[in-house]
Amino acid sequence: MVRFFEREALCSHLMHARLPDLPAKEAKWVKVSRAKLLAYKRFVDVFFDHVGLAHFHCLVIDTSRQNHRAYNQGSHEIGFNKEIYQLAIKFSRLYPDRLFHVYPDHRNAAQPAEELRRILNNGCRKSGDKRDYPFRRCQFRNSAKTLPLQLVDVLIGAIAWNLNGHANRPDASSSKEELSAHVLKRAGIRDAKKDTARAGKFTIWHRQLRK
Repeated sequence: MVRFFEREALCSHLMHARLPDLPAKEAKWVKVSRAKLLAYKRFVDVFFDHVGLAHFHCLVIDTSRQNHRAYNQGSHEIGFNKEIYQLAIKFSRLYPDRLFHVYPDHRNAAQPAEELRRILNNGCRKSGDKRDYPFRRCQFRNSAKTLPLQLVDVLIGAIAWNLNGHANRPDASSSKEELSAHVLKRAGIRDAKKDTARAGKFTIWHRQLRK
């Protein structure tokens, strides 16, 4: 989560941290390599070094336990959208004095992003939220042109690497293992399999699905 008036400052810091190793192309977890490791460390350090500039909240689910047939009309997309809804509603509760612009990474989706905005505002209203439409905008963005989305991708990748045990694979990337450990250490997380505090600069929420 980035406050609107601080977005440009965040983007400026992120771009500066990329140079000279990552001058133009999209920064992504899948592209982390030994040659680019220091640049990726500088990239994520922007988030940790600027205390009030941005917050990061992620929701973790065990996709092997999702029952799309029972709960999502057989649709993976509906299931995915429900998790976005849960995370966004958490934002509305953590920041009761804010208004929100939601910019998911672009994907081919049957449901327009504007529909998610409507559903989120309805959910807030039903829960007693007194703000007049707290979710003001919801638009897909191209991550290749949106630096905060690239930062999110790398942070999520670092968490997923740890949770999914990728380091135990015979062909595991030592650079990704080092970056994952770096992110979790800077976030103060000893065990990514456990929930962090509900609020804070960097939080992990393991959502329990219905059986």
